[in-house]
Amino acid sequence: FMRSAATRGIMSSFISPDEEDLTRRFLEHGYVISPAEDLDGLEYLRKIVRERPLIHDLNALKLDAMAALNSDPKSRLAYYLLASNLLHTLVGNELAMQKKFNLNVQVPNDDKNLLPIHADTWTGDSPFQVVLWVPLVDCYRTKAMWILPPDKAKDFRLAGSSEEMFKRIESHIKYIEIKYGEVMVFNSTLPHGNRVNREDSTR
Repeated sequence: FMRSAATRGIMSSFISPDEEDLTRRFLEHGYVISPAEDLDGLEYLRKIVRERPLIHDLNALKLDAMAALNSDPKSRLAYYLLASNLLHTLVGNELAMQKKFNLNVQVPNDDKNLLPIHADTWTGDSPFQVVLWVPLVDCYRTKAMWILPPDKAKDFRLAGSSEEMFKRIESHIKYIEIKYGEVMVFNSTLPHGNRVNREDSTR
């Protein structure tokens, strides 16, 4: 007959204490930040973006960099390996992945290329997905994205203009502080976005 080795005195759960803590923090805050699991892969992706020719039109620059990422045969695997263990803990290992990269560029004091308040599910994305957000520079204060924590998001009302909705929650949002070399997985059902970058360098 067969018996399980994972019984008395070995494990009380199928997940480790570290994994339990990671899951708790994700549920409590709506996101977790962790060191990238493959720094060579991260540098590979950043190099693709940094080596694009200088284009003075910001939107054209962004589209060119996105096209370069999406056409590179190694980029999707490199991106996945930045956080594969983190994703397996939070979501599981039977994963589907978006086919194309998205890239956001914020130069200081630019108010024309903002991502206003939104949640990915408002435009039809699955509520069962998470987003892996990978900064290519250090992000802090207004140079970072913001997110509305889960305890505040449960009372959020989808009514009014983007700016009116933002003003209602402004005192509750959390600006994400994250460094190059780290990655963030966040709950895409939570309202998030960015504001004018008032710092002195580009994100």
